[in-house]
Amino acid sequence: MQMSAAFHGAKFCWMDGSVIETEKALVTAMNEMYLGIFEGIKAYVAENSLREGILNIFRWESHIERLWHSAAVCGITIPCTREQLLEATRETIKANGFTTDVYIQPRLWPEAGTGHLVGKGIHILVPVWTFETILGKGNPRFSEKTRTMVSSWRRISSDAMPAQAKCWANYANSALGAREAARLGYDAALFLDSRGFVSEGTNACVMSIRDGKLITPPVTASILESITRSSILKIVPEDLGIPVEVRDISRVELYASDEAFFCGTGWEITPITSIDDIPIGDEHPGPLTQRIAEYYGQIVTGNVEKRRNWLTPA
Repeated sequence: MQMSAAFHGAKFCWMDGSVIETEKALVTAMNEMYLGIFEGIKAYVAENSLREGILNIFRWESHIERLWHSAAVCGITIPCTREQLLEATRETIKANGFTTDVYIQPRLWPEAGTGHLVGKGIHILVPVWTFETILGKGNPRFSEKTRTMVSSWRRISSDAMPAQAKCWANYANSALGAREAARLGYDAALFLDSRGFVSEGTNACVMSIRDGKLITPPVTASILESITRSSILKIVPEDLGIPVEVRDISRVELYASDEAFFCGTGWEITPITSIDDIPIGDEHPGPLTQRIAEYYGQIVTGNVEKRRNWLTPA
C-alpha cells in the first residue's frame, strides 16, 4: 500500500522511528488496516508573532490522551512515548518546511499477521499536511451554506463498536452516511443513535442553539469523545457566559433550533444552514455561532491568554 504524497501535500512523514519520504512509506497489503487507530490534530500559526511561521498545536495533550485511550480499547500497544511522538511530529513539520496551518494525523495499525494478537507488531505513521482554516473574522468560507440531512444509516452503537474511540473501522459508518448525503445532493449528514436520538455528524459533533442556550448530545449517544466539543463546553459558559446543556436531543427538537453547527478538528466550527431542507434559524450564520467561532479562532491562534495552556509549540 502506498500513500500519495500529492494528496497530503507533504514530502516527508515519520514512520516507525524516522522521518522518510512519504512516497516511500510502504507496508504490505496484508496489514489489517481496519484494526488501526488514529488521531486528528491541528497546529495553527500564532498571530501577532515576532517571527513568521510560529506554529502551536491545539490541545496536544488531550488529543494524545485520546489516542492512548483508543489504543487501550482496541488492544494496541503504542511503540513510543508521548514525548517521542511529539518530537516525531515536530521533526516531520520541520522536514517539510511548513510555516502555515498544519493538520497532524498519527496512525497506528498491526503488522501483517499480528492483527488479532493484542499488543504485537504495530506500525506507527505520522503524516502532516497544510490546510486552510475557515476561522477568522470575515472569512467567506465560514458563511457558505451547509445543507444537511439526517442519514438513513444509524450511528454505530457502543455495544457493537467502540464508538468513543477513534478507530478506522468506525469510519465505514461515517463513509456510508457521507456517501448517502453526496448522492442525494446534500453537503453533510448526521446520524441518529440506536434509540432514535441525535448522535453526531459523519465526521464531527453537532451542537444546537435554542433560546440562547447551547445544547449538545451526551457521550452516551454513541458520539466520539471530541476534543473540540470538550473545548467548546468549557469556554462557552466560562468565557462567553452562554449556558450549556448536555442531554439527549430528538430529531424534531433539532429542526426547531435557532442555530446549529458542526464542530471537530477537521470541521472546526461549521454552521448548519438547514436539516432535511428545514431552514435553521432566521439568519446564517447565527449570531451565537459566529461569536463562538470567532472566540475559538482567537484561542487557537494564541490571542486568548487564559487558554494559552492549550497550545504546545510545534
